[in-house]
Amino acid sequence: MSDRPIVLIADDDRSAGAFFEAALQREGFNTVLAANGREVLARLEEQACDILLLDLHMPVMDGLETLLAIRASGRTQMLPVIMLTGAGDEVDRIRGLENGADDYLQKPVGVAELAARVRAQIRGRRALATELERARVERRRLADALEGLRGDLPLLTIASTLVERLPDSLGVDGAAILYFGAGGVTTISSSGVLRRRFAPNQTVHERRGRELVERAAEGPWLETGSGSVDRRSRALDVAYVPFRLGPSADPLGLLVYAQEPVADVEPLSQRLSELIDATDFIVVVLRPAVERADTANTSIDRIQGLIARHEFAMHLQPIVRLDGGELVAVEALTRFADGASPETVFGEASTYGLGAALERAAVAAAIEAAAYLPPEVALSVNLAADVLRNDEALRHLLAATERPLIVELTEHERIDDYAGVRAALESLGPGVKLAIDDAGSGFASLRHIFALHPDYVKFDIEWVRGIDTDPVRRALVSGLVYFGNETGCELIAEGIETDAELAALRELGIQLGQGYLLGRPQLGQA
Repeated sequence: MSDRPIVLIADDDRSAGAFFEAALQREGFNTVLAANGREVLARLEEQACDILLLDLHMPVMDGLETLLAIRASGRTQMLPVIMLTGAGDEVDRIRGLENGADDYLQKPVGVAELAARVRAQIRGRRALATELERARVERRRLADALEGLRGDLPLLTIASTLVERLPDSLGVDGAAILYFGAGGVTTISSSGVLRRRFAPNQTVHERRGRELVERAAEGPWLETGSGSVDRRSRALDVAYVPFRLGPSADPLGLLVYAQEPVADVEPLSQRLSELIDATDFIVVVLRPAVERADTANTSIDRIQGLIARHEFAMHLQPIVRLDGGELVAVEALTRFADGASPETVFGEASTYGLGAALERAAVAAAIEAAAYLPPEVALSVNLAADVLRNDEALRHLLAATERPLIVELTEHERIDDYAGVRAALESLGPGVKLAIDDAGSGFASLRHIFALHPDYVKFDIEWVRGIDTDPVRRALVSGLVYFGNETGCELIAEGIETDAELAALRELGIQLGQGYLLGRPQLGQA
């Protein structure tokens, strides 16, 4: 050992104490002597010792009393203790081990065994100290990762930030938070190598979700070197750690950690207990934010229930040719049973990671509601660009629909990956067209139009209202008409409510329109 460890020898037999002292000093230890329990406690107050050899039968304060006092003190409770007993002291040995002794030696003691047992206890305690220090460092790093996450932030924001920080803090390659809700298992947030397996804001496949819930009820588990979801994915070691909040015994969800197997990196199979501790620490630290987010959990459950129970109806509003009134398409509009604003409900669903699930349910309902229409009439559905880009199940649903479809993206939504949106649209086939809704009135102004080359551009009621008397509106729409003619893009005027507006739009060359004058939204017929 690098330093000479200090052995405290407690024995009222002076000759036995002298024997132990000489033997251990020859083996490379420093020694301190004590004749009874009180002296033991006094010596430990004076200096730190690495291990205690404790005779059970001493005057003033015997070995068992001394052992209880040592384990009751925060300063000495981790001190390794080896009992010294006689051949007939089996009952005392059992009592000593039950009260905190680490090992025992039966007198007379051989020097080689004495030294070996002392070294083994010191080694084990130093290894434990090293592990405790490592755990302390890990918790400090976790605390640093959690620093600055204000409890008043939305839980989704906290979760997203946390999973981005966890890989560096824990030395893993990815992390994810999964939530068990009424509508299935949802990925609240994910990072690193887990983003492909658990896409953020997506619902896990139903069968896989059931497996996760069932396994979580049994406790943490590890999947080793497995799980490539397709040929492009690398094999991963993945640890799944359930977490709970409140009195319920059922897990609320999972914290998932992943690591790519690398030869010179400690595998997750040897770190599962550390990740369990980390999860407990994370949950304790985040508990105030989670408790404040009870209303959020209520919202999640409500939205998931709304989807599962189909508590909405699809209303279809005609899109017609302004010359002749021919029905060209219908726009699907979601109406909720409780009268809540569609914009509010879809926004709330997106906030809690359920936007894709709700939009998928709405599209399926719209397709069913339009089934009675002639097959050549297109169905126009409103989608968020990120859902279109990331939700494979939704794309399969759209691509499998025989009716012509128009996907409407709003200008009010930010799009960071135009190439990804274009690729997603192209994957749907020629039967699906693109419309940009609310053109010129939203986040990106006309940028979506320039970047995505839509088949249709819809301008809303703010452009249409009073166009028969407003030269500025007429000039702006004239410019759009020129743009449409040059690019082959058809324009759709929304919110047509008067005959004068209809006449003005016809005069300007607008061919398609919708509004209360042309047809109010009507409940679809499955």
